[in-house]
Amino acid sequence: MNKPIKRLEIIKNAIELEDDDIVLSQLIQLKKEPLDDGLDAIVQALEQRRYADAITAITVWLQNQRALTTWQDPQISASKLELKMLESELQDLIDRRNARIQRLDEFNDLYLTRLGPLMTEILRLRKVLAEKMLRRQLRDGSRSEPVTEESARQADAASQDYESYRQRHQEAQRHQAAQERLAESDRHELKRLWRQASKLCHPDLVDDEMKAEATTLMVRLNQARQRGDLATVRTILARLMQGQQPMMASVRLNDLQPLRQRITEIRQQIRALNLELLGLEKESAWQLVTTLRDPEGYFEQQEKAMSNTIRTLEKQIIDTGFDEVA
Repeated sequence: MNKPIKRLEIIKNAIELEDDDIVLSQLIQLKKEPLDDGLDAIVQALEQRRYADAITAITVWLQNQRALTTWQDPQISASKLELKMLESELQDLIDRRNARIQRLDEFNDLYLTRLGPLMTEILRLRKVLAEKMLRRQLRDGSRSEPVTEESARQADAASQDYESYRQRHQEAQRHQAAQERLAESDRHELKRLWRQASKLCHPDLVDDEMKAEATTLMVRLNQARQRGDLATVRTILARLMQGQQPMMASVRLNDLQPLRQRITEIRQQIRALNLELLGLEKESAWQLVTTLRDPEGYFEQQEKAMSNTIRTLEKQIIDTGFDEVA
């Protein structure tokens, strides 16, 4: 009941100041609150601009409510508002980060789809070359144990690089196929709704008691985006928009100490996220994505360079003197 009390106090002061604009703006908000008979009569008087009747009714209603309402430390209201503003700022920063990560992911998927077969072949040939070099050393009975150990380490690393990249390439192909099944308008809708929903359920934003639920929703949301599952993203967003989402700390907390503690935490998160965004802007991948003016020319250049690397590796494998290219 505190909000109607405060709004009526503002309306009463606005009437005394003869400021009709403030009265009407507060009336809009007052009508969103649950109305008892007294409030309903006040609303009708204000709508009909019977301000003399309204101010009398407001005075009586406020006197009755103050006799029933427990006093609340104004520092709590001030802290809740401060926290609400910080949560909004953090939401915007998370949205900016998500937008950039999304853009990087899209470019990475395109890179892996376009150049993945060539890079996979390069890594496979490096694996074959490292294994052949190790086998030659073992065959020749190398007396330098550190050299043999280093060759074994290089062969193992080359094998891991090949398997890891091959899996990434396959995942990118699956993601690309999922995106291609969607119409262009649906792909844009998927990105927009995912960003909107992620702002409402990000674990960094919610009260501590709701983090587990928020984390679960965020995982489902990210998996749906990867699958190109627009229907699931819509369902999650609808649930969030209907108020079934994990609630913000500014809504749930009503004690001063936890509020001030959460304000400190949010400020730290904001500083950390600003530093993360600054660091992201300096990364070579982000600079490439944001400055690339001719993607087709870039990919053609990369294809040419990778093809040359493949030919060089094939020659090196033949020069080892072992069997043919595997």
